[in-house]
Amino acid sequence: MAFGDGVAGKARREGWRGCGRGRWVGLWCLLSAAAVILPQASPVHAQGAVFGTPELKARQAALLTASLADPANLDTAFEYAMVSARIGDHEAAISTLERMLVFAPGLPRVQLELGVLYLRLGAEDVAATYFESALTAPNVPPQVAERVEMYLAAIARKEAPAKLSGMLATGVRVQSNANASPEGRRIQLNGNTFLLDDTATGRSDVNGFVSGNVHFSYDLGLQGDTLEADLVFYGARYGKLDRLNTEMAELTFGPTLNLARFGIDDARLGLYGIANGIRLDGANYSGAVGAGVRLGMQVLGKDEINTRLELRRRWFNDTVRYPTASDRAGYAIRAISTYHHRFTAAFTGRLSLLLDYEDAQVAWKRSLEGGVSAGLTYRFASPFGAEAGPWSIDLEAGYSRRAFSKPDPLINRNRSQRDNEAWARSVLTVPIGSKGTAVALTGEVRRQQSNYDLNDYTNALGMVSLMQRF
Repeated sequence: MAFGDGVAGKARREGWRGCGRGRWVGLWCLLSAAAVILPQASPVHAQGAVFGTPELKARQAALLTASLADPANLDTAFEYAMVSARIGDHEAAISTLERMLVFAPGLPRVQLELGVLYLRLGAEDVAATYFESALTAPNVPPQVAERVEMYLAAIARKEAPAKLSGMLATGVRVQSNANASPEGRRIQLNGNTFLLDDTATGRSDVNGFVSGNVHFSYDLGLQGDTLEADLVFYGARYGKLDRLNTEMAELTFGPTLNLARFGIDDARLGLYGIANGIRLDGANYSGAVGAGVRLGMQVLGKDEINTRLELRRRWFNDTVRYPTASDRAGYAIRAISTYHHRFTAAFTGRLSLLLDYEDAQVAWKRSLEGGVSAGLTYRFASPFGAEAGPWSIDLEAGYSRRAFSKPDPLINRNRSQRDNEAWARSVLTVPIGSKGTAVALTGEVRRQQSNYDLNDYTNALGMVSLMQRF
């Protein structure tokens, strides 16, 4: 992104905020939204409830009538149990399968399904008993034995003090304005009109990316306390705008305390350190160290609140293409709180509040931002059967207001920068099989209105991601 004019070129380079906001935050929001609705890879969770439809409920009622009329018909009873499980009526499914074992003891498939249902209810000891019984039955079908071994291995992993989990994603993203630049060439700098070079206006591009997060936890054996570490990483390569090629990694590490010792049930407090590094355009762009505190707790039985407060000390490195990046060095404080509410078995919602302060070496790059976003997730039965897991649609919209401390003398000597940013996003997640693999289709529109022409832009994107939980 170059200017035909030297002064304007310097202003434009300083106006572009790199990975601090805009493109960077937007992409991670997309990945986070997709990750939230991807089913867990662990067999303990992969078979979560598939939510019912009127047709399934009607079928359940008809099967119940038929089963009551002919209690010895095991085929009808088994189908009734499976349909009940699909619509989340676990109690009906369990009681039916247990009654079947009275009529015909030692059926491996029935014992397998009972184990899965008890896992969904969190009764892992009971589930393990049914799984082990299924393996000891004569003539166990190979597919049943394979699933049982998978579930038993998952239970063993969950009971181990050290646990490792995470998600890997790769995909392609298409953007109408990948460099978050003005659509028009005319801009105002201190009351004078300048023409941007064609390469400095908004440009479409395609990029491929790889991202992931790895979570490690170790049970300290102290009333539920754990030691936890998270590694988040991301890398992207652009087709035309190679100056946006990015690599990022961030590590957090620290203890998480169970607050039940203080009489606060279903609440956990985490304390952690932060180390972060970003490379941009093949060069070291920025690094940060800091600390954070997080609080997660259940409220009203089915709702949850998650809050984070983080302090970072950031350094930026000047490069040929980003010669004034070091002006942004300083402290950053971010607080974000999200309230999750389950409306029904199929619908969950969330509301997030954000407050972010960024210090800088120069006053016109110091900023305070406040924002709000709301999201709704709908999970529904896969049209290809329960084995694939439920599909989901996630919708989110948000708004933020950003104000800078002082006017930028190169752009407007009299007015500080003010940005209003709004976005709307949708994600369709389609599980593939039952082992935590999914494809996500994402669409987003983002509009930033700014009193500085250089930071006024609109961007629309489409993204296809292949994700794998482990």
